[in-house]
Order: sequence, then C-alpha cells, then structure tokens
Amino acid sequence: MSQTLHTLKFKDLKRKTSFKLALNIYLAAILFNFYYAFISFEKGLTASFFLILLPLISFTISVYAFVIKRNYIIGPYIVFLFLGSATMGLTYLEGIMSGYYWFQFGLLFSLPYVIRREVYFKRHTSILYVIMLLFLVVTFSISPLYSEYYTDLTKEQIHYRFMLNSAINFGVMMVFSLQALSYNKSIIKKISFDKENAESEKDRRTKVLSNLGHELRTQINSINGVTQLILGNDSLENKNKRYFEILDHCNSNMLLLVNDMLDVHKIESGLFELSESPKVLYDFLLKITIPFINKAEEKNLVLQSSIDYKLKGVIVNVDEKRIAQVIYNLISNAIKFTEQGSITFSAEVIDLNDRQVVIKFVVEDTGIGIAPKNLSKVFESFHQIKNEKNPVYGGTGLGLSISQSIIKAMHSEIHIESVVNQGSRFQFPLALNLTSLVPEKQEKDVFFTDDFKLNLNILLVEDNMVSMMYAKKLLEKHVTKIEEATNGIEAIEKVKQNKAINLVLLDLEMPKMNGFKAIEHIKKIRPDISVIAFTANIPSTEFVSKLDNLGFDDILSKPFNKEALFTVLKNHTREIANLN
Repeated sequence: MSQTLHTLKFKDLKRKTSFKLALNIYLAAILFNFYYAFISFEKGLTASFFLILLPLISFTISVYAFVIKRNYIIGPYIVFLFLGSATMGLTYLEGIMSGYYWFQFGLLFSLPYVIRREVYFKRHTSILYVIMLLFLVVTFSISPLYSEYYTDLTKEQIHYRFMLNSAINFGVMMVFSLQALSYNKSIIKKISFDKENAESEKDRRTKVLSNLGHELRTQINSINGVTQLILGNDSLENKNKRYFEILDHCNSNMLLLVNDMLDVHKIESGLFELSESPKVLYDFLLKITIPFINKAEEKNLVLQSSIDYKLKGVIVNVDEKRIAQVIYNLISNAIKFTEQGSITFSAEVIDLNDRQVVIKFVVEDTGIGIAPKNLSKVFESFHQIKNEKNPVYGGTGLGLSISQSIIKAMHSEIHIESVVNQGSRFQFPLALNLTSLVPEKQEKDVFFTDDFKLNLNILLVEDNMVSMMYAKKLLEKHVTKIEEATNGIEAIEKVKQNKAINLVLLDLEMPKMNGFKAIEHIKKIRPDISVIAFTANIPSTEFVSKLDNLGFDDILSKPFNKEALFTVLKNHTREIANLN
C-alpha cells in the first residue's frame, strides 16, 4: 500500500477531494499560526510565541511530507505531537480559560473523518487517539484556571483568546462535519447503487441458471426418450440392452445432479418451498428402501428397515417427495461410505396425540465414519467426506446440504453421531400434523397393458425433434390421432383447422411463438380444449400459479416416462368425456 502511495503522481493526487481538503486545512492552519505568533509577539508573550512556532513547523513539515514525499502517515504524527505539546504548554502558560485545549479536542474530532477510510491507517488512528487523550489529561492536570506565568495578562485578553480559539475550532469541526455528511451521503448512495446492481445481478443469475437448468433437462429428456425407446424394443440383444441400461442409469443420475443444482440455488435465493398433501406414512416408509436393495447387495451389505407399527393407518400432511429426497440421500451416502457390515433405516414414533405425530428418523451405518473436525462441515455445500485410504468417493457434496435445508424448512434439524472406522448415525425428529383428509387412491393404471385406448385427438406442440419422436412413439398406439406442430403459430393454425383436436400438449419454450403466448390464442379459439403445459422447468408454486392464470389445465414435466404421460392424459380423458 505504501509503495502505491509513493508512486502517485502529483497531478493525479490533486484530483482527490480528500487531498484538496487536507491541503486547504493545512494552509489555513499555517495562516492562523502566523496570526497567533504575531499577536503573542506583539503582546510580549515570548514563551507563547516560541511554542506557537512548534505547530507552524509541524504543519510545514507535514505539507512537505504529504505533497513532496507522498507520505500520509508521518504528517499526522508530527502535527499531533507538535500541536499537542504546544497547546499543552500554551494552556499551562496562559491558563485553561484561554481555550487552547480546544485544538486538542479539534484533533480528536477531525481524526476519524480524515483517515478512517484508509484501511492501512486503522492501527495509527488508535495510537493518535491515545496520544491526544494523554495530552488532554496532562493539560488539565498541570494547568491553572487563569495564567500564573503572565502576571500582566488580563482576563479580557484571556477571554478574547478563548473566543478566538473556540471560533476557530468550531469552524474546523463544522468543516469536518460537512465533509463527514458528504462522505456518508456518497457511501449511502454507493450502497444503494451496489444493492440495485446486486439485485439485478441476482435476477440475472437466477434467469441464467433457470435457463441452464431448462436446457440441461431438455437434453436429458432427449437422452431419456431415446433410451426408453431402445429399452422397450423386445428384439434388443441382452448384451446391448445392458449398455443402454447403464446409459439410462447415468442419465437418471445426471438428472438428479441438475435438480440438486437448482435446489441449492432455490435455497440460497429463498425460493425453496414445501408442497404438503395427505399421506399414509407407514405404507410410504415401508417401501422407501426398495430402490437401494440391489445397490446394497452389490457391495454385500445388509440393508435393514424398521418402521414403527403405530404409524399404520396414520394420515399426515407432508411433502412426500422432499421426505423421500432426504432419506434417499442419507441411505445413498450410507451405502457409498460403507464397505462391510450393514445399513439400518428406522422410523420410531416418539409421541402420538390427536393433533400430531412426532417421529424420529434414523439412518445408521458401519462405514468409514467422520472425523470430529469434519462433523460441522458435512452439511456445507460442495463439501465431501474423505478419509486417508480412499480420499475421493465421488458426488457433488450437495446431498447433505440440501437435506439439512429441507429438514430445517420442516422445523427440525439433522444431527450426526460418528466414530471413525466404526460408522455414523444420522437422525432427525419430525412433528407432522395429522389430517382427516383421505389421500387420493391410486387407481390401477390401464397403461400397464399394451392394448388400452384413450379417446383423444392430441396436438403435440414441440420444437425438439427427439422429444417429439419419443412422445409420438408413446402415444401412437393408445390415442385416436396425433397432430404435430413445432411452434405456437403452427399450433394456433392447427387448432383453427381441426375441430376434432380435444387436447394440446404444448411446449413452453419454442421459437417464433412460445407456449405462454400461444395458449391465449388457443383458448380464445377453443375455450373448451384441454391444454397441458409441456416443460423442462421444475414446477414451483409460483410457476404453477402462473400457468393456471394463463389457462393451462395441467402440467407435464420433462423428462417424463410412459406412466407420467398417461397419468396426466387419463385425467383429461374423463373430463373430455364429461364435456361430451
């Protein structure tokens, strides 16, 4: 920092407001000193005259150091020491009522406004404060009220000096006060400007990340579509089928990573939300370890599950998907970090009354464990558990961070107990409200067979040819007719021309005209037609509300499978039949 200051050119330094102000104050101080020296010499106050020369010398040296040597540090020290000594001596000679001590208060008052913005001056500021406070204490300790040194100095002359010193210091304090107000105003303006920029940048990042997530999910949907079509081909050789099963598994993992990335962004942006609905928790928890059975068997691990029988028949309001996400993350981590032994998942009822049930969820393993120094870090985003033997286990380090955020949103917290090389225990209690509402019954799906038929004339509006191909392949055997369009303008023309179309699968992001604009025209032409939003965005409450206000009847998220597609279509088949 000091090297930078010494290399500043004088013409650049002159442009700085602080430099101009400091230079003007120094020059004013020199002029005032000349005046003080003159009146002291004129009145025959020889000792005072020589003392006044001290600050005059200090101001001159300080200006030289400031302008010629570009040194911001030595000047204030010289001024404070010389002026402090001079005012202490003058107060002792002419009495406290002469008011010379005001200069010491003036220095205390001006100090923070002069150098507080210079970070490297922080330590020096404290030192200078201490110096001036010591001068003040000594000054008031040794000085008489009126002069005992100059016997012929009248009270009127002393009072004149008091008024003069007070006026000068009042002026100095006003100058620094105005400077402080101006500086604070500029700081507030800068903070306001930075805040607006930060909000604008946050909005831009949100939009960019949303678009990135949309594009990634669109490509994942394309890979998923082609993979599902190939896997659905009965003539596929077993060897090749294995390759495509691996591709499907990698695609699913990639989708999870994208969703984790978007979840972290929602959490950091304060947009994270829960979506509760009635659920029979016992049935749901009983099946929750099934997806991990094969994974555990591949590592010769025992995967156990223990669900409290008291939960049977208990209906609670809960975000089923988010609870599953947390438990999946914990079990997946337990399997990843366990080489031998077992993993246990349990849900135990702690309290059950007329209003709510309190459940303690536990995932326990016999894995590598976590060192005590790392226990506080495992819930940090992008932090991965490591050990010396196997330092990298893969993954993004987002799972536990997201899981903790979900559980905190449910007014609880995940706790860890762990011993290195013995295992870990993750647990959290949840208080869930009971409800008398009955969960929607899952009807037996007609699309588990290949010969079902839905009385639908579908307009499929999609600009991505792979998504179009996949959706057509799923639909072609099971609906009456399929029409195609690649943008909103084509979709509007198709709806105008073909009155038989009774359902539109409308992609939201398309060239020429997107789905958000196209639906307005479609609904004007055919208010009775069912329009389903076809999107790679992850639906949030705000997003779903926006679609509802625009007139969409339902939403189908990409990537999708046959079951998800026909679950949505089946509901609207009934509605169309009722209208007819």
